[in-house]
Amino acid sequence: MVSPVLVTIILFVSMFLILATGLPVAFSLGGLSVLSVIVFLGWDKLAMVSSSLFAQLTMPATIAAIQFLFMAQIFQGSGMADDLFTFARRLFGRVSGGLAIGVIFISTIIAAISGISAASTITLGVLALPIMLKIGYSKSMSVGPIMAGGALGLLIPPSVAFCFYGALAQVSIGRLFAGGLIPGLILSIMYIAYIWIRCHFNPSLAPPLPIEERVSLKEKIVSARALILPSLLIIFVLGSIFGGLASPIEASSISAAGALVCTAINRKLSYKMIGNALLSTSKFAGMISWVIVGGLCFRYVFIYSGCEIVVTNFVSMLHIAPILIVVVMELVYMILGCFMDEVTMMFVTLPIFLPILRGLGLDIVWFGILFLVNVQIAYLTPPFGFSLFYMKSVAPSDITMIDLYKSIFPFVTIQIIVLTLVMFVPQLALWLPNLIFGKY
Repeated sequence: MVSPVLVTIILFVSMFLILATGLPVAFSLGGLSVLSVIVFLGWDKLAMVSSSLFAQLTMPATIAAIQFLFMAQIFQGSGMADDLFTFARRLFGRVSGGLAIGVIFISTIIAAISGISAASTITLGVLALPIMLKIGYSKSMSVGPIMAGGALGLLIPPSVAFCFYGALAQVSIGRLFAGGLIPGLILSIMYIAYIWIRCHFNPSLAPPLPIEERVSLKEKIVSARALILPSLLIIFVLGSIFGGLASPIEASSISAAGALVCTAINRKLSYKMIGNALLSTSKFAGMISWVIVGGLCFRYVFIYSGCEIVVTNFVSMLHIAPILIVVVMELVYMILGCFMDEVTMMFVTLPIFLPILRGLGLDIVWFGILFLVNVQIAYLTPPFGFSLFYMKSVAPSDITMIDLYKSIFPFVTIQIIVLTLVMFVPQLALWLPNLIFGKY
């Protein structure tokens, strides 16, 4: 029998060496974990892993995540984002930085509809970025708000990432959705405040719309009808969850059906759109399946070889404040976020972190909110920030990766401030879940 300490060292050293080769995370993690199951646990344990894999892929949380993603794909072709941008452009266009403020406003709404980052970043990169650059916005004040606003989809419900976290941590997805709402809105408000203050003192960064493009109050009121369909969709989906009328998987079905209805009302629905949405969703589900394979294998090796006990005992021997352990965990996520997506990070780290957190008596919902705020930072920071690459795919050729890197620092600073606030004031994440669902 191999010592659990030795197994722990072999697992982590091997994992980081393989990841350093550049192999896809799902295959490198999966290959290492399957091999580890055979070597450390025996061939017979593979059957247990495969049965658990099927159970994981058919869990309500996984199905809900896929349906929310399908809804996001439909939303991108629904025309709602176009109408929202027209409204925001008319409402905020008179002030310096108004379009950037409008981008954050729209991103917050899209986040509450789609639950993913790519939807807002790509959509507004196509709609808003050319107009912002045309009227004289600086590169940083054009692309920075779009990327920061897009990352809100990771935190504001119905976040797809929360569905996976809830399944792995075995906590209520409804509580996670409620917990992410206030920190997400705080981020949105702080982004808007930063843009307004900076552009107020330096209007050349983001000039207002030309006088000939401004509209009357009547036209603004008319364009406000763009809020009707998105608002109804948000109310039906989140209201059904928070009101106890539907489970997350039922709400995800409502969201998918609602997106189809809204798209039909806007006369944008077609067989081609539905086919493309189904294809994109299937690709996502396939990718996630491979990540889950690797993550489950890794988790079984970690737990059944005794590594979990080794790590838990080691942490308990340190005799340091629990909050400092959480700080270390968040620093680990900042590092891993340079190389992994949020789902992979969950499968790699949660088998290690959750027993420690429970042993320290810390709230798992609160930690999940911290994790998703941290993932937003990872989405905006090099070398592999996903929002950076989403934006680069739709930005003009004269906007370089260096321009994108320069634009994100103020927004990353705000994210770190909010991460710190939620860490030291847990009620920012726990007050609303406790109000809606009651305390544990």
